[in-house]
Amino acid sequence: MDIDRRAFIGAAALSTSYLAACQKAAPAPEDAPLPQTSTVPDDQVTGPLRDYIEQHRAAWGLPGMTVALVTRDGYEAVITAGFADIEQNVPVGPDHLFQIGSISKMFTALAAWSLIDEGRLSPDANVLEALDGLEIRDGDDIHLQHLLDHTSGLPGDSTLFPEGGLWTGYTPGTNWSYSNCGYRLAGKIVAHADGRLFPDVVQARVLDRIGMKASVAALHVADRPRYAQGYEPALTDRLNSVPARMSPAPWVDSDSAAGNIACTPGDMVKFLRFMLGVADGKGGPVFSDEAAKRFLADPVDGWGAGSRYGNGVARVEIGGRTYLHHTGGMISFCSSLDIDPEAGVAAFASCNVHYSLNYRPRGITVQACELMRAMQAGTPAPEPKPPREALDTPEQYAGQFTAADGDRFVIAASGGEIRLRKNGRDSALYPAAERLFATADPDHAITGIVIESENGGAVRAWCGDVEYLVDPAAGYKPPAPEPLRKLAGRYDNDNRWAGPLYVYARDGKLFLGNIVELVQADKGHWRTTDASSPERIHFDGVINGVPQRLLFSGIPYIRRFS
Repeated sequence: MDIDRRAFIGAAALSTSYLAACQKAAPAPEDAPLPQTSTVPDDQVTGPLRDYIEQHRAAWGLPGMTVALVTRDGYEAVITAGFADIEQNVPVGPDHLFQIGSISKMFTALAAWSLIDEGRLSPDANVLEALDGLEIRDGDDIHLQHLLDHTSGLPGDSTLFPEGGLWTGYTPGTNWSYSNCGYRLAGKIVAHADGRLFPDVVQARVLDRIGMKASVAALHVADRPRYAQGYEPALTDRLNSVPARMSPAPWVDSDSAAGNIACTPGDMVKFLRFMLGVADGKGGPVFSDEAAKRFLADPVDGWGAGSRYGNGVARVEIGGRTYLHHTGGMISFCSSLDIDPEAGVAAFASCNVHYSLNYRPRGITVQACELMRAMQAGTPAPEPKPPREALDTPEQYAGQFTAADGDRFVIAASGGEIRLRKNGRDSALYPAAERLFATADPDHAITGIVIESENGGAVRAWCGDVEYLVDPAAGYKPPAPEPLRKLAGRYDNDNRWAGPLYVYARDGKLFLGNIVELVQADKGHWRTTDASSPERIHFDGVINGVPQRLLFSGIPYIRRFS
């Protein structure tokens, strides 16, 4: 598996319908007045979709959401729901900016291809030749297209000049791994070729040409009054139960080509319509029709099993249909975009919540496309999926678990969910990753619970490095070797993109986040069991045999509380 450090830090036809609703918002104060729903009547798309949005908001505790809908034959609509500012009781409106996160990569690639179309840049541009002074070990053969396709072999979130310099995890073009670092370099190449600052290039070459006049190409605090307030889980040191108690998230400036765009829903209507044109081979105001065809022509295997990716656009299969797709996660916004070129329908959604909630409004955008297809065909729309899907086989996690010191808890399965019962307390368990569950139980909220099953039944749970067995007679595993235990601990980075990383030593192995196994690599580094992953972990600053610092792909984390 490809490791992501952020995954372990403790989200009316021919006219525009502007709807604002807040019916069941979990994070709203009890005495807060509810935003009033627009008097514009719902149609067969916006009515059911607004109800579905409210289900998502209630299930996940989402403050607010904004949605843009488009069909090729002229339908477009905007839905706004919930709060732009909970404390001030401000409803989300059509003029609020929402950061679109990594969907910005489409804009970066579009800017690059507008320069390629003019002959001022080549997709085969060598990165080290284009960026004089940059050094990448084994990176002599990285080209611009590798960066735009995530096939460069560069690490995911490294700075451009990490300690020891940049490196590649595999020969460029031979594998796929998501790299924000690679897109930041692509932005540098685009800016150099154009002769302007990167946000100015995107503004002039993409936003202005499409007519997205209310959107911005860089995240400046000066524009903050135009934004919905972002929110994050109040407790940032753990995996959070859902819905989580929320607090206002801090502001962070950014001009990164990996995630630099903020838009109003009305502007995203324009972008979706433009992208439907690109899917039809029409370059519109950004580049020629020939460039449009090349832009979507040659995706590579990547993004996930059976999916493909190229120029900031994923191709994914859902229900037998191929979507152009991307999601985005920021420290205070999470977004999703889906386009069904065959049907000519497209949707965008964004909510003002931190990426660590592990929520993306993908269910909203897919259901929106379903509703628009049904409207076109004159057929009933399929029932939407639940806002949070039930576990397939919850029984495999059930049992009474006992530690060597006699501490115990029970996990009970019922109705597609599992609950933890301990010392008279009862709390739900929420899937955070494969086999890893978040819980509000005070004994295990920080570590979460990893549950191991065999032959359809639970045999063991790990809470940090503490082993709990269903059958204690099977015998407990010995403690991890002392050298591994000295590496274990909590490592913090106060950058708002980072947060705590937890390293555990158990079962004779080292784990990040208690589920990603680490193995030793060359030069004292550690990596995942996926040999092709570019990510590297290094421990240093040793005092009395205990490292005081962890470098995650060159980014420093300092030991705390351990």
